[in-house]
Amino acid sequence: MNVTEDILAIENECFDRPWTYETLSFEIHSPLCTLAYEEREGKITCYALGRVVADEGELLRLGTSPQFRRQGLAEKSLAALLGKMREVGATRCFLEVRSRNVPAIALYEKLGFKRVGLRKKYYGDDDAAVMTVEL
Repeated sequence: MNVTEDILAIENECFDRPWTYETLSFEIHSPLCTLAYEEREGKITCYALGRVVADEGELLRLGTSPQFRRQGLAEKSLAALLGKMREVGATRCFLEVRSRNVPAIALYEKLGFKRVGLRKKYYGDDDAAVMTVEL
């Protein structure tokens, strides 16, 4: 299994602006990286990628291959990521999400995230809801 290549494949399936192989590789190999994923038959099907600086975590990316959606994998991966962040000393985690991404916001709220701000036109065509959860 090549973690970066598997995640890149999901990026290309999930996002209008997927990260490049180089960007993913840089983040995954950073000492600040926190990564959790689910796999089936030796391939990553869902991942949660973040980083921890001092006592703050940040969710950078969360993606699930379309054929594996609606199976609880994103919730499981994100919960695992938050646990890993807590283990390395993070006391909270932040994220930005498109304000119109209702399913993602519902998932984050299910895991305890609360909206704490709004970044106007963060995505160009949409605002970003800023959310945080205490770990």
